[in-house]
Amino acid sequence: MNEERVRHRNWQPLGQLLLKRGVLTEEQLAAALERQRQARQRLGKVLVDMGVVNEPILLECLAFQFDKPLMTDEEFANLEPEVVRVLPEETARQNLVIAVERAARQIVVATADPLNVLALDEVRRITGLEVDFRIATSAGILAAIQRHYSAPALEAADEALRQDLGLLVMAETGQDDAVIDIKQLRTQADDPPVVKLVNYVLSRAATDGASDIHVEPYDDRTLIRYRIDGLLYDLLDVPRQLHLAVVSRLKIISRLDIAERRLPQDGSFTSRINDTEIDFRVSTLPMIHGEKIVLRLLLKEAVAQHYTLEVLGFDQDQLPLFRDAIRRPWGMILMTGPTGSGKSTTLHTALKAIKSPRKNIVTVEDPVEYRQAGIQQVQVKTEIGFDFARSLRAILRQDPDIIMIGEIRDAETAQIAVRAALTGHLLFSTLHANDAVSTITRLVNLGVEPFLVASALNLTAAQRLVRRICVHCKEPYPSGPDDQVVMAEVGCPEVLYRGRGCRRCRNTGFAGRIALFELLRISSDIRGMILSEHSTDRIEKHALDMGLITLRQSGLRKVAQGVTTVEEVLAVVADQE
Repeated sequence: MNEERVRHRNWQPLGQLLLKRGVLTEEQLAAALERQRQARQRLGKVLVDMGVVNEPILLECLAFQFDKPLMTDEEFANLEPEVVRVLPEETARQNLVIAVERAARQIVVATADPLNVLALDEVRRITGLEVDFRIATSAGILAAIQRHYSAPALEAADEALRQDLGLLVMAETGQDDAVIDIKQLRTQADDPPVVKLVNYVLSRAATDGASDIHVEPYDDRTLIRYRIDGLLYDLLDVPRQLHLAVVSRLKIISRLDIAERRLPQDGSFTSRINDTEIDFRVSTLPMIHGEKIVLRLLLKEAVAQHYTLEVLGFDQDQLPLFRDAIRRPWGMILMTGPTGSGKSTTLHTALKAIKSPRKNIVTVEDPVEYRQAGIQQVQVKTEIGFDFARSLRAILRQDPDIIMIGEIRDAETAQIAVRAALTGHLLFSTLHANDAVSTITRLVNLGVEPFLVASALNLTAAQRLVRRICVHCKEPYPSGPDDQVVMAEVGCPEVLYRGRGCRRCRNTGFAGRIALFELLRISSDIRGMILSEHSTDRIEKHALDMGLITLRQSGLRKVAQGVTTVEEVLAVVADQE
């Protein structure tokens, strides 16, 4: 009782704790409190939505407030299934909590919102136990819920699905793809086993964290694969007789023409899976054995819920550099990297970090992958002539403060973007180049005068994604001679790490990805070299002399930190050799 009195006597409001830590200013706190009064939301959520505080720092302060320990990834990895399942899945998902410990008459749950007493009361009512709590990130809780509830259910459904497909194949044997009529296609597409198959594939892909699904026709079968952490894995073999039915089912829910099998088509649909709303972008392509379909999975709230600048992968020396660039009032920030390297995620996370009710932020994208509250987002429609250049001209008449262009593809877009950056707008975009320095040359090659490039650019950045070592099977090993040669430029530790391989990472040793960055700040020296039209090699040499961290060095630093492996980094940055 005395300890409780002491704790209440030392209780400090969240805003004051954050002020003492130097995380936010008095002005930011006042603005957040005013927004809190209007929106009737918790102060912590308001601060995160405003981008002035990230979730890890907020949770550290809440842990201090409540004198509770923070849950780590390792603790989540070692949860006991029988403890987790004390709490029904529906209760866990609705209240974003998960059971982590169980005593005789008490249950301990992990929560990202310890002030949500209604959620704790619901747990108490459902279980009949006394409730205590630990504090954890919402992303960690969601991942644990997915792992302990959804995956076992999907595995159990796999065998039942195969049995249903076997029965359906027997009924469809002997049909000819060339003569089947549209009415029959619709009937097949609505058969319960086909519906179940498609639902299973979508659910399994969403649960396993896939980014794409491939439905590939072959002479004797249809192979369904999905892409996880950049690599394709086999998911299911479907008998050849069911190919048309599966394709037709996907076309129907994507609002595509099931009668058209000679030309490519594009469509989309939205589905709620495991209480998460997912956009599926669908593309068909005629092949010699039938139509191939690829589905891209896009989590609508992925950036808003899970990503902050701190977790993307910036090195300790790079994060202040990037923060300074995105908080400037005008100028251009360009990201470069191959398709699928996470450029859009980084730019949306940057917008999330700087968005404010006082700023008008507009994006133009093709397609709109992430949706963020408080940002106006435009979808390009090239089929009617509404391309990047035309939409950018229209946006400039909409009084924007910050603009994001999905990609600079042509000279016209490049010219308009540079002029927008020079007339008082902060502009973000992506460009295809090999590294941060060659982005400058690429912009000049698009027809932008060097003096305009020198004046407009604030920062260029190259990005790649490497796979993280799986935390469930991570193990140390002594660094060998080959490792020491490669790691010499960043200092090789005596012990490195790798993934042994387990069921949770599909025996790959990797789970999840993290970004490598190469940031080039356009200093006065660099501006002078651009104006003098120096070569890319000379600019790069000067940048290296001034401390530029290359993609390779960024990757090797993560190897030294035990985040990834030497082999993974060398494979990803092979084009930088």
